[in-house]
Amino acid sequence: MPIVDGRYEAKISTTFETPEDGIDEIKKRINKSRKIRINGIPMGLLDELKPLLEKKDLKIILPLGEKPSKDLKELCDVGTTKAKIYAEFGGQEVNTGSVAFPSLIYNIIWLGDEILQISALEYSSCVKCMLESFEGGWRYSKKW
Repeated sequence: MPIVDGRYEAKISTTFETPEDGIDEIKKRINKSRKIRINGIPMGLLDELKPLLEKKDLKIILPLGEKPSKDLKELCDVGTTKAKIYAEFGGQEVNTGSVAFPSLIYNIIWLGDEILQISALEYSSCVKCMLESFEGGWRYSKKW
């Protein structure tokens, strides 16, 4: 942790002003990264990201009840979660997903076709823990 003005300083996370701002940042990070893990994001967003994901070290866990398209199965290893994973947002039950990189995770809160919020977790210990959680989810997902 760096020392700034005589004290330790670390940026832990960012919440984007709009979902579109978060999606733009995710796309930039995909272009720079080789290893990507995607878990439980809306299918519309996954379709939007698909062209950027070619030739990446990629694994995807789809949301509960979703099935991969043929082109998605050709792109990478795909599973579907067997668990109901959700969050509470503004008093309602919503879906939660993530796009993870080795040093950063984008958390996506969504309901139906609407992305409600995107935030980025930058605290390295938490990122490592969340990537380990992805691997656990992968082991227990239905593989296609």
